[in-house]
Amino acid sequence: MNLDSFFAPKSVAIVGASSDEGKAGHQILYNMKRLGFSGQVYPVNPNETEILGYRCYPSLLDIPSEVELMVVVVPAPAVPDVFRHAACRGDVRAAVIVAAGFSETGIPERVELEKHIVEIARNSGIRVIGPNCVGIMNERAKLDTTFAPNINQVPGGMSVITQSGSLGASILMFAGDQPVPIGFNKWAHVGNMSDVDLLEILKYYKHDPETRAIAVYMEGIDNAREFVDTAKTVARDKPIIVLKVGRTELGSNAAASHTGSLAGADAVYDGAFIQSGIVRVRNIEELLDTAKAFSMQPLPAGDRICILTEAGGPGIIAMDDLGEAGTTRLADLAPETVATLREILPPMAIVNRPKGYVDMSAAANEIQHAQALDVVLADPGVDGVILLTVPPTFLRPEELGTRVGEVARKHKKPVLACLLAGNWVKQARQTLETAGVPTFDMPERAARAMSNMVKRFHLLKGLTGPTSPGYCVDASDLIARARKDGSQELVARELLMRYQIECDDYRFVRTEKEALESAESLGYPLVVKVVSPQVIHKSDVGGVKLNIKSAQELTGCIRKMGIDVQQKVPGATILGYLLAQQAPEGVEVIIGATHDAQMGPVVMFGLGGTLVELYKDVVFRLAPVRIDEAMHMIESVKGAALFKGYRGARPCDVNALADLIVKVSHLIAEQPDVKDIELNPVRLYATGYKVLDARVII
Repeated sequence: MNLDSFFAPKSVAIVGASSDEGKAGHQILYNMKRLGFSGQVYPVNPNETEILGYRCYPSLLDIPSEVELMVVVVPAPAVPDVFRHAACRGDVRAAVIVAAGFSETGIPERVELEKHIVEIARNSGIRVIGPNCVGIMNERAKLDTTFAPNINQVPGGMSVITQSGSLGASILMFAGDQPVPIGFNKWAHVGNMSDVDLLEILKYYKHDPETRAIAVYMEGIDNAREFVDTAKTVARDKPIIVLKVGRTELGSNAAASHTGSLAGADAVYDGAFIQSGIVRVRNIEELLDTAKAFSMQPLPAGDRICILTEAGGPGIIAMDDLGEAGTTRLADLAPETVATLREILPPMAIVNRPKGYVDMSAAANEIQHAQALDVVLADPGVDGVILLTVPPTFLRPEELGTRVGEVARKHKKPVLACLLAGNWVKQARQTLETAGVPTFDMPERAARAMSNMVKRFHLLKGLTGPTSPGYCVDASDLIARARKDGSQELVARELLMRYQIECDDYRFVRTEKEALESAESLGYPLVVKVVSPQVIHKSDVGGVKLNIKSAQELTGCIRKMGIDVQQKVPGATILGYLLAQQAPEGVEVIIGATHDAQMGPVVMFGLGGTLVELYKDVVFRLAPVRIDEAMHMIESVKGAALFKGYRGARPCDVNALADLIVKVSHLIAEQPDVKDIELNPVRLYATGYKVLDARVII
């Protein structure tokens, strides 16, 4: 998608420019002048003749030369006239509406005002970013349509998309406030996304040769599924780092009120980001640190990281953070590497204890730092190094930076450095970053950035798997039957069987006589479950009874169950009862699927049974999933150790489980009439599984 008229215009009109330094129209014009925008700038204000040395025009219609981009800073009610003037000119190709007071207010008249402006723009061939928008920047063109004060434009490979103008500008301010400022290439605040949205700018960055990494601040978008599908193609070539807010219910509500768009279920976003290769971060610091590492260093070829430290405390902090992130492991240094390190380092150095950890000791000088880094990077079992040092007074920081930088350039492995602290190491950090080695204020920040580099290494592998074939199941007869008689539980089992999903052997009975006859063929002990469209969670209302051992217990159970359910769910229609043989004990999991409001069909997996809502140990992915993605879901839950044979139990058949997840994911993706699926519990065994309860909502 070509958005060059926004990012590389030959001329810009600032409608609402002002000589009042307290107004946005003045700051925008000042930013363009301060940076030295390479094109033509035309201030527009009927009450001014000149602002900051630029000739000022009464209206757009009075500008005698071509206008490619207009920045609209007038109050909301005056914006339609500006667009009418632009339509009359016929040469305006793009517009940034800085003005607020539109759909973000929720006021119907203001919502309609925004629609009216977009309609004028669309009919005139004008693309719009905003309204309620800070604007865009392009470092190479020295373009800044924002009213953010004195952004330090430094060349770099990071391009930014933000749903918050103030926070997005703060990201660049923080980026500039570094020993060596973090450069950026392009920056865009999408505002209300009345026309150009976050997705379209992502597509533009994909084809922008000057953009090497993409940083996104996201609150919520309506076309979220299309965004992650697009991100999947972009992430193969360019890392995408996303700070997605709205993790909690409270945060989610705040995000919705701020942007007018829904934040979405956070767990669904988590899964979708993993599938699309997006690196998700938790805060602004991590966003900047990760973008810095990606734009300055090569990606690791594996997950084996060495911590090379001059002080024990920072090294331990870095180890803790690597362990928490869970994406890396400490490298096991080769015997010859260990031997060489012991030769070149002071006698008190601790080498490879624990493995992958080297404490050079405070006695290590500049040369020993560089030599140790060289030896570790040369080890084929090391994929990356975190270098940590607190230079004592006898160690010259600038020389340290020079020597370490020279070594890092020799090897095609990532090196991230943390030098503590303040002005004492400022020159060394500048020297290192000039040499291409990113530096960090604190050890945990370096460790988190390295973890995210390793995470991207893993995510890239997940972007190349083959797609799973569909099942082409016609379920129209089952859907019609479920709608007609409400027997969705019976339909669920038949639908699962059409997708080659095995359920437990069961009988549906309506009377005690049918129950007794079925019990003879099934064999005791039995499980009895009520079948009622109004009863979702059977155990909560006495709708499940286990371990029925005789005909007398069976008849008594059915009579009591009918009474209990009617009392607890007044008006419930009892269609009958399901009888199944009592299943052997096993590990219980849940597999679910639904249609998310933003992401479309999704599949869920986690530890199951009656405590699933308490523990919430579940993960989501967009449906359908591949078999490798299903395996990753199984490995991602906190209770994954249960599947490997916990405390002497036999390992579970995770291959069969992954196959089951894949089939359920295809079912929800291929059957639009199916709203929700829940298999809970599914009991896992050393060979195979049993679906003990199934629910499908049409």
